[in-house]
This record gives sequence, structure tokens and C-alpha cells, in this order.
Amino acid sequence: MKSKLLLVALMASAAFFTLLGYELMRSSATVLFKNAYGAENLPLVMATMPIVMLIGVWGYGHLLSRWGPQATLQITIWGSGVLMVLGYVGLLWGMLWVTALLFLLKEFYVVLLIEQYWSYINSKLDQGAAKKFNGPITGVAGLGSVLGAELVARLAQPLGTEQLILVSAAVLPPAAVLCYAAFARFGNPVDVESTDREEEKSFSRGVGWHFVRQNPRLIALLVIVVASQVIAAVLDFKFQFLLSESFVGRPDAETAFQGEFWRNLNATAVIAQFVLTPLLLTFIALRWVHLLMPMIQACAIVWALIDPSIWSVGLAFFLFKVFDYSLFRGAKELVYLPLDFQARYRAKEFIDVFGYRTSKGGTALVIASLQKMGYVMHQYYLWIGLCFVGLWLMMVVPLTRSTIPESANQTGTD
Repeated sequence: MKSKLLLVALMASAAFFTLLGYELMRSSATVLFKNAYGAENLPLVMATMPIVMLIGVWGYGHLLSRWGPQATLQITIWGSGVLMVLGYVGLLWGMLWVTALLFLLKEFYVVLLIEQYWSYINSKLDQGAAKKFNGPITGVAGLGSVLGAELVARLAQPLGTEQLILVSAAVLPPAAVLCYAAFARFGNPVDVESTDREEEKSFSRGVGWHFVRQNPRLIALLVIVVASQVIAAVLDFKFQFLLSESFVGRPDAETAFQGEFWRNLNATAVIAQFVLTPLLLTFIALRWVHLLMPMIQACAIVWALIDPSIWSVGLAFFLFKVFDYSLFRGAKELVYLPLDFQARYRAKEFIDVFGYRTSKGGTALVIASLQKMGYVMHQYYLWIGLCFVGLWLMMVVPLTRSTIPESANQTGTD
């Protein structure tokens, strides 16, 4: 038990620093892009996300085959920090197009790093330990989000939004050191050199789709992830549209407001991670846990449709993110626990990196196209979200058709 606690402490602390930096990056990159190109072009830049994600996951797959989990994680952590610094330099030189690159970077790097942390955790914990620790792991990580959002709220106006990009890069080295310590103490998962080298010749194997399509539960999880992120995208677009109307000509004030919003959201998520997630995962059947989240989301969106405002739309977005960061995360990771290395490292990255961000990018592509055709899409965002809540509910049945057998868990032996 002591060794498991040390593993949890190291990886949760790495996630703490990663999410601290992400909060600094999220608000600043979003506001910088909107200030340069307008909120109406957010769907346009998001439309390029599928290409960025496909290339990124493919590159991750090749790094994993070539260097293994430990080196791949270190390369992606340090590489993300270097790209942030280069983006900051570009801002100093007045390159407005860099704001689009920073926006795309903040969407990609955080999921790539966090999902690698979870791949490693899932390789080292058994199901009993996971039910106890998944909530606290996300809780400790969530404290980083709270602190990061608080720093945004306090520093955006005195320092300026651009400076937050540099600060976000500065907090990644501690995460790299903590991950190095975890791998040095607990070792690599199953050696990737033992996997079939044909994966380097097969695109679908390299990005992980080959391993997803072999498992019906992973297919259902992929559909849920896609549906949930479409919901997240349209709620975010609607919220950002309303914020831009309220903070015209005051970018630093808007950045500070967003910092306060994310601080409150992340603080609520931390409480849910330490209390709600462990209790529900322990005492309530997994199917009911998965049904609860879209049902609550449907109620929030219906209220926003009846009375649309920053506060009603903000609440729907708030609730979605709280569940996404706590209960959904804990419940989703249980699906991967009994699976092999390829599912935990390749299929997981396809679903939770490519699936998460590409679904948002695909949504943005459709929205941007319809806007070019003359449709006023912000009027339809909430209805789109409600439709995809229905799809989410439908996929809960195949996802939870059979429970994960305790005896099938292989993760404690890697």
C-alpha cells in the first residue's frame, strides 16, 4: 500500500503542475486569439484541430514504439514547454498568427500529457486501488487547476495576458522531474519492444484505431467521448460569444473574469473528486453513474434554452466541466483497467486525445462552414448540445452491458 501511495503522490503531483500551467494557457491563449481575430473565428481555428490531433497522435505512436513510455513522456513534456516559449517570442515580435498556434497547442498538449499519466497509473494500480485513488488523484490534479485559475484572475491585469504564456511554460519542468522519479522507482509498463513492429508500418495501429475497433466497449466509449466533446464545444462557443459581447474592448478584464470562472469551477471539481467520485464509484453501479451525468446535463441545457444568458449558459458549461474533470474521469478510467498495454497506451490515446479534441474540431469545422453559408450558428449551439446529450445516453447501455471483472484486471502485474 505504501508503494501505491508513493506512485499516486508522484503522478498526481505531476498532474498538479501540468494543470496549473494549462489554466494559465487556456484563458490567455483563448483571449489572445479572440482579440486578434474575433470570437466569431473560434470555430474556424478549431476546425483545424482534427489535422493537428491526427498528426500529433501518430507522432506519439511512433515515439512510443521507438523510445518507450518513459522517454516519450519526457519528450512531450519538455517539447510542450519549448513550443510555449517560442510562441511567447512570436507574440513579442508582433506575429498575430502565433495566437492561433498557441490556441491549438493548449488544446493538444494537456490531453496528451494527462492521458499519458493515466496510462501509467492504470498500468500500476489494480481495480480495488483505482476505486480508492482515482478520485483523490484527480482531486490533487484539480488543485493545480484551482491555483492556476486563481493566478490568472490575479495576474492577468497587472502582468498582461501575454506574460501568462511564459509562466505556463515555467511550471512544466517540475512535472517532468516528478514523472522521471515515478518511472525510476516503479519502472516501465510492459516493454513496448515486445509489441509487433508492424505497428510502425500500419497507420491505424500507429494511431491506435486498430485496437479500438476490436473492442465493442471501447467503440461505445469513443462515441460517448465524441458526443460529450461536441456538447463541450457548443457550450464553450456560446459562452465565449456571450462573454465577448459583455467585455468589448477589455481583453485583460475578460481574462481575469475567465480566471475567476475557472477557479470556481475547478474548486467545485476538486470537492467532487475527493468526495463525490469515490462514493459513487464505490456504492453505485457503473451504469447509473454513467447515466447520471448526461441526465443532469440535459436539465441544465434545457434551462439555458428557456432563459439564455451568461449565467445559465455558464452554469451548463460549469456542470459539464465539473463532471468531466471528476466523475466521468474516474468512471472512464475503470474501462481501461483490465485491458492490455496496447489498449491502455495506444487505444486510450486515440480515444482520449484524438477523440476528445478532434470531435471539438469536427464540430467547429461544421459550424464554421455553416457560418460561411450565412447561418447565425450561435442561435443553435444549445440545441446541438441537447441532441448530443441524447446520443450520450444511448451509448451508456453498450458501454456498461457487462461489468469489468475484478479477476480480469492485469494492471497490477505490469
